[in-house]
Amino acid sequence: MTDALGSKTQSNPELAIGVVDPDEVVRGVLTDHIHELDDGVEGYADLAAFTGSIDAAGPGVVVFGPSVAPADVVTQVAGLVAFRPGCSAIMVVYELTADVLQQAIRAGVDDVVAVSAEDAELLDAIARASARVLARGPASSSASPAAGASTPGRVVSVFCTKGGTGKSVVAINLAVALAKRTIQPVVLVDADLQFGDVALMLQLQPTHTIAEAVQAGDRLDGTMLENLLLRHPPSGLLVLAAPTEPSSADQIGRADLARILDILRERCAYVVVDTSANFAEVTLAAIESSDDILVMAGLDVMSLKSARIGLQTMRVLGIPFSRVKFVLNRANTRVGLTEADAERALQLKVDAALPSDILVAESVNRGVPVVTSAPRSKFAKSIDNLADVLMTSASDPAQSRQSV
Repeated sequence: MTDALGSKTQSNPELAIGVVDPDEVVRGVLTDHIHELDDGVEGYADLAAFTGSIDAAGPGVVVFGPSVAPADVVTQVAGLVAFRPGCSAIMVVYELTADVLQQAIRAGVDDVVAVSAEDAELLDAIARASARVLARGPASSSASPAAGASTPGRVVSVFCTKGGTGKSVVAINLAVALAKRTIQPVVLVDADLQFGDVALMLQLQPTHTIAEAVQAGDRLDGTMLENLLLRHPPSGLLVLAAPTEPSSADQIGRADLARILDILRERCAYVVVDTSANFAEVTLAAIESSDDILVMAGLDVMSLKSARIGLQTMRVLGIPFSRVKFVLNRANTRVGLTEADAERALQLKVDAALPSDILVAESVNRGVPVVTSAPRSKFAKSIDNLADVLMTSASDPAQSRQSV
C-alpha cells in the first residue's frame, strides 16, 4: 500500500482509515495529511461514528487525534481491541512521554506519534498498522457486537412523574454520551408511546417503530429487531422509535416491552429507555427491567412532590432503591429552593445536577444533542459525568442488577 517513506500508492478499498478528533480543525488537518497515503480517509468526531460507518467485521485503522485525552484513548482502544479485532489504532499526541507510550502499548495501540513529528512518520505508522490489519484476514463474525455481547448490557430508564422536566432531552444526551464511550451498540428506546418525540429531536425519520416489533409476535428475534432500529449517523446511536400513530400504544403491553428489552440487552452495551410520565404498564416493564433508574425532578415544589410520590410507588412495588439515581435538572435555577432542599424532600442524595442552559433549548430546535453541538458546555459536562457514574456502576460487582 505504501513504501517505507509513506509515499502514496493505490488505496485498498476494503480497508477503512478514519481520523477521530472532536476538534473539527485538528481533524481536518490530520485528514488532509493522511490523504497523501489513502484518499479514502474520513474524519469523525468520535470513535462510535467511525465504527458505525464500517462493516462490523471489516478491517480498519483509526487515528486518534491529539484533542482526545490519552486516558480516553486507552479506554476506547480497550473496547476496540475486544469487539473489533479487525481494527488497529494509532495515537497522535501533543507530547510523547514514556508514561503515555507505555499505557498506549499496554492498551493495544499500534503506534504513538507526536504532533511535532514529520508527516512521513505518521504515514509510515498508518502503513504498518494497515499491513498488520490486512494480514490478519477477515475478522470472525462472532466478534461483531451485533452478534451478542459476551456479558448482558445494562438497561437505564429515565423516569419522572411530571411532564416538562426535560426527561427526553436528558435521555437523548445521555444515550449519545454512552455511545461515545463504548464500542458496542447503544440503543435509545422511546417508550413514551403516545407522545414520544425522540426521533424528531434527533432529526430521524421514523421509518420503523416499536409497534412493528410488537406486531412481529413470536417471530421477533435479535436480527429482526436490529432491522427496525434507526441509526443516528453523527453518534452511531441506535434508536427504537415510538409509534407514529398514538393509537398504536394500546397494542403494546408490559410483556412486549420486557421482551424487547431482554433482546436488546443481549446485543448492546447500554439500552436507555425514555419512559412516559406515569406508571403505565409499559413504564413498569421498563423500570422492573432496569439496572439503573434515573428519577428526575426540578427545583420546584410540584416537581419534587411528584418525584416523591413516584419513589413511594416504587417502594410499594418492591423496586430496590440501589438501582435509583436522583437527577436534578435545571439545578442552578434561582427559585428559592436549593439542591440540599431537594435532597431533604426526597431523602436521596443528588447523583447528577444538570444546569439550566439556553444551549439546551437551542439544541432541541436544531435537532442536535448538546453533548455533540457544545461538548464543553456545563450541561454537556454534567451529562458526561452522569455517563461516567453509570459506567462505574456497571463495573462495580456490588452494584450488579438485583431481581425485583
